[in-house]
Amino acid sequence: MGRRLLLVVAVICVLLLAGATLRLFVWPPSAAVPAKADAVALLSGGAGDRLPKAKALMARGVAPVLVISNGHDPKWTAANRLCDTPQPYRVVCPDPHPNTTRGEAEVIGRMAGQLAWRHVVVVTSRYHITRARLLLGRCLHGGLAVVASTPRAGVLSWTADVAHEWGGLADAVAIHRGC
Repeated sequence: MGRRLLLVVAVICVLLLAGATLRLFVWPPSAAVPAKADAVALLSGGAGDRLPKAKALMARGVAPVLVISNGHDPKWTAANRLCDTPQPYRVVCPDPHPNTTRGEAEVIGRMAGQLAWRHVVVVTSRYHITRARLLLGRCLHGGLAVVASTPRAGVLSWTADVAHEWGGLADAVAIHRGC
């Protein structure tokens, strides 16, 4: 009887973990894009899916300012071009310290406070929405819409991203709880 109970508990734990993974990282709720915001902020990272989404929002006229975190990274040539050449909107390319989602949230929150932004749209990859929303919500004191871009990555890449997000979420919930 003890082995059967242990097996049932193990199956339930696996199902709960799978359900939480699907809800938090595979199909998290993505905010609706508002018609107008003070800024669109693009978090660095991803597999090339975030920048096109942010550019599409800027082309729609959602905000007058585009923030590209780590936009001067030499490996990110597409962002370099936006940061270094005139655009029909203002482009700001801060380097967060630390170079983490938490550091990006701190920089965006500080900018929002200094520039009196009331509403910010943040673009990140679908698997990153839950943690990004948590961290940015701690640092921004106004409207926040975290919208998803969808990476075109394989199962192995998604698995690694989700594992990373579980670790990052645990850190954000248990260790680094402030902005």
